Amino acid sequence: MQMRRQARATRPAHWLVAGALTAFAALGATQAMAQAESVEEFYSGRTVKIVVGFSPGGGYDLYARLAADHLGKHIPGNPTVIVENMPGGGGRRAAGYLATVAPKDGSELSLIVQSVAFDSALGELPEVEDASDFNFIGRLTSNVELQFTWHTSDVKSLEDAKQQDVIVGATGPTSPSSTVPRMLNETIGTQFNVVTGYGGTSEVALAMERGEVEGMMQGVESLKSTRANWLEQDQINPIWQLALRPHPEFPDTPVVGELGDTDEDKRMLRLIAGTSEIGRWLAAPPGVPQERVQALRQAFQAMLDDPEFQADAEKRNAALDPATGEELQALAEETMQTPEPVIERTRAVLGLD
Repeated sequence: MQMRRQARATRPAHWLVAGALTAFAALGATQAMAQAESVEEFYSGRTVKIVVGFSPGGGYDLYARLAADHLGKHIPGNPTVIVENMPGGGGRRAAGYLATVAPKDGSELSLIVQSVAFDSALGELPEVEDASDFNFIGRLTSNVELQFTWHTSDVKSLEDAKQQDVIVGATGPTSPSSTVPRMLNETIGTQFNVVTGYGGTSEVALAMERGEVEGMMQGVESLKSTRANWLEQDQINPIWQLALRPHPEFPDTPVVGELGDTDEDKRMLRLIAGTSEIGRWLAAPPGVPQERVQALRQAFQAMLDDPEFQADAEKRNAALDPATGEELQALAEETMQTPEPVIERTRAVLGLD
């Protein structure tokens, strides 16, 4: 991380000047275009694209298509809104596209991976040096994830996990189901033994029921919709939740964003917990004229208040937990301002150095 920053600092002065002039010229052209036509004139008869960083059928795709079916009628000029899937790199391909390739005029939006600010702060998104440069439009829902153990496990609480080993399943080494337990081991002394390599939550769930692992991690809303019987029949023990604040249905389950003994531990855990707060959100590229950003934010809020939108969300079993673009922008800025020692320690714990 430090070497990359030093490399940028030592680029020749003429490169910096040329880059600044190019950026200034592009910004001037964009502003001139924005002044030449109103927001309504720009969007009238236009097609707006929402790029999704994942394949069709998943949670990100669900919320993108929900928004696409209702957002257009609230944008001045009433454009047609469509969805385009751009899977790759766990959502990172779409993030890079939005930052570098997508038109900077408000005609393309994206519903990209919720960890974009976390990944950017750690230096793991080369195309996105500062995620707060995105124009955050609004959040459809947060994505609180729950770590739990099977009812037969001796570990039934976070305190138990500090006293004895507990084997938990994970989908991959960079997924939250792997990284968060390892960060908790580092900061608060838990003893999670993470087994990675499962293809998805269904595979981990089967392994847990068979006794191959003792616990797993899953989004609360996904858990409620796919395995409600686990909750109704007390078959699982909630251990912690990845969030900055408790989920209303789990008020007594420890919140990762509130854990940690030292200031550095707390900043480190809040850094990863912020990913769930961003959740399923819409963003526009950097450089979009601010009057269009404001129009999109206002349209997003109007959509949330639309009874037809709310009924459609309920029909699709899409839980809503909205936040404004301004609130998300502030969270991204906080993430990007994480002190360097916290960043470096996080990278070390996750094996990124």
